[in-house]
Amino acid sequence: MRKATTALAGMAAAGFAAAAAPSAEVLDLAARVHYGYYHAEPRTIDAAAEALDRLGDSPEVLYYRDFAALRRAQLGGNDRAGAERLRACAQRDPQPKLDKRLTAEAWVLAAACAQVAGDEGRREHALALARERDDDNPRIALVEAWAMQTDGADAGRSDAVSAKLTAVVEAFDAWEPALDDPDWGEAEALTALAAAAVERGQTRVARDFIERALLLAPDYRAALDLRVAMQSARSGGRAL
Repeated sequence: MRKATTALAGMAAAGFAAAAAPSAEVLDLAARVHYGYYHAEPRTIDAAAEALDRLGDSPEVLYYRDFAALRRAQLGGNDRAGAERLRACAQRDPQPKLDKRLTAEAWVLAAACAQVAGDEGRREHALALARERDDDNPRIALVEAWAMQTDGADAGRSDAVSAKLTAVVEAFDAWEPALDDPDWGEAEALTALAAAAVERGQTRVARDFIERALLLAPDYRAALDLRVAMQSARSGGRAL
């Protein structure tokens, strides 16, 4: 069973490694990217990305530079430079010196960026290459769930997305990552499952998913906002 991460610093410590472990500076900037995304502070991500630009092009720097581009785009409001960063992430081919597992991580990230950028062909290409190298990586299924969410919002599609997200969470539960693997995606899957449960009127189930998400990413703004919305709905518009 994978040990839950309970602090952003711990999330950064599960950083991305290639030939050597990431430096303390890279890990600090990775933590800032996590913080900026989960706290919905795009300027924090922008500052981290600018700092990563000054650290060269080693595999771990490239990974977190691209990760910053993904997270910034997911918060919305990208300018031209942000859009270019996202496209660069989507088109990135992993450096050849990475092993299969880490190459899979890089391809998953490229697929995620392609999904947000609306490049379906590149997304499917990157996902296929990720599967070839590490089919157990739960973030592969997460990106697939994101893609399903963009295909429609009918009841059948919503049920299929929920089933996919449930499989993602189960895959995270069963996954045993290496110490240097990146650590993102599970809190997002849990929060998306909570939102789906709310739509079905399953407030207790939704609350459980939210609490699990917050154990992984304390102060995750999307999870907190969903919890507040649930409380307001239960009290007739008055937050509990």
